[in-house]
Order: sequence, then structure tokens, then C-alpha cells
Amino acid sequence: MAKRHYFLFLGLLTVLVVGCQARPTSLNDDPPEPLPSYEDVQARAQERIGSLDRFWAVASVGLRFKDAEGDSRREQGEGHFQIVKPSSVALTVGKLGETYLLLGCDDDRFWWIERLEERVAYVGDQDGARDLATARVGVPVLPTDLLKLADLNAWPEPDSPEAGTVIEIERDDLDASKIFAVKFDEGDRSRVVYLTRLAYEPVGVDLVTETGDIAARSQLLGFERVLNRIDPLNHQRVPSRILVDVPSAESRIELSLSRMEISNRRPRALVFDFDELIKRFRIDSVVPLEDIELGAGK
Repeated sequence: MAKRHYFLFLGLLTVLVVGCQARPTSLNDDPPEPLPSYEDVQARAQERIGSLDRFWAVASVGLRFKDAEGDSRREQGEGHFQIVKPSSVALTVGKLGETYLLLGCDDDRFWWIERLEERVAYVGDQDGARDLATARVGVPVLPTDLLKLADLNAWPEPDSPEAGTVIEIERDDLDASKIFAVKFDEGDRSRVVYLTRLAYEPVGVDLVTETGDIAARSQLLGFERVLNRIDPLNHQRVPSRILVDVPSAESRIELSLSRMEISNRRPRALVFDFDELIKRFRIDSVVPLEDIELGAGK
């Protein structure tokens, strides 16, 4: 399988998940209701997300992408989606009980491990990793972006510099009488979360580059309560189905989650220990992304 194919997979899975549910444009000329305050929306988000510092779920993963030859392909697998905040994320994909793809990151590194024709791991530092991912695979996203695309991070406090701005939507495929948005400026890009006016429930997230291009757009469906074994009185709710489109790679990730839980027994620390994973899965070669020539496989 060509290097381009492997790194396209890396780019696809690094993006992870929630987006804007397409709705017909309203034919009603009446102006929408006044926008809520950021304070009210943030408070509702805190009720929904709570202290989601740990998370484990069974994941069904579907990938649609173009391979190195430009042909459309689809892959399907089963695995797990696991989080330990602030920066550890892991997604595994396999078939028939055998793991063949592992995507993850810890505080310092992000990695892509594959056990297909060969057993190889690609790894890079978190610093500057987005620029590196853009140069290698044309997808400017990292594993921790999955949390943003799924709106699984706690929202900034209203009086903090990171607090968002409540805005009217600027998309033709969404109904402004039913949907509004909150925009967060995050340095080299912005994040736009789309929510229902009725319940302040997120329906999608855009990650937008400095030039205004969509780096990733996610769609979030089927919110379900997470089984909280640590604090049963907390009723966190997360999407059970996440769709992520990556326009620059002409690709889509489809993630369905089940058996979601918050507990101290999982995720296990091994999931986020790159050196142990290399030993456990008997990886033959470890390739720093910096050592790969730009344009390889193109």
C-alpha cells in the first residue's frame, strides 16, 4: 500500500467528529428570536458536558476517501474511542478482534500505528504538528481536534479571554430561525459551534483556517447519556453518531459510539503509552514524520 494511502488514513482519522446537520432554509420572512447570551449557552454546555475528563466507548468506524490513484474507497472497522483529558486521545480500528490501526496522542506526541502489509508507526511532536500534517497529507488537524469537533471540551468561562461570541449563522444549508452559532477564536484558526435555539443542543462544529477555508466540518447526531461510574449524579450527554468531512482530502469519517462510560478502570494507561504500544504490537519500524520527504507518495 502506498505511503500516500497510509498518510491519507492518518489525516482522515485525526480529524474526529460533529457537524452541522443540513436543514432546509426557512421560507419564513419573520426575523429569528433574539440571540441568547454567551453566559446562558455556556451554562447549558456545562450541564451537558460536565467533568468529562475520562471517556471510553465502543466505536464503529467508517472511512470514505480517495486513494493514491484517485479512486474512491471505503473501509469499515470496529474499535474503541478513548479520552483522558487534557490531551490524550486514542482511536483504534480493527476487524474480527484484531487491531490494525491505532491513532493517538499524549501530552507531547501524536502517532499513527498500522499493522497492515507492514508493522510501522509514524510519530511526531505536538509542536508544529498541524503544519506538518498539512504538508504531509493536506489535512490540518490533530487527534485533539476530535474533542473540539465533537464539542466534548468544557466551554470557557464567560469572563475569560477565551470566551466565545454568540452570532447568527452564515450558512445556506441551515435554518437561521432554528440554529445559531458561537464562534471561538483560537489563534491560527477559529471554531464555530452550531446549536439549536430551542435547547442549545450542538448540531455541528466547523474548524476554520485563517483564510476562511473549512479545515473540517462535523455533524453530530443522537445524543445519549453516558454511564458515569465515578459520579452517577452527573448526567453527561454526548453524540452517539459523529460524521466528519474533510474538504481538502475529499474524505469523510463516520463514527458510531455505543456502551459509552466514564470510569476509573478504563481507559487504561497503556492506550496512551506510545513506547509500550510499539512493544505490545511488535512494530518493526518507527518513522518520525520529520524524516519523510515532503510530497512523498504524490
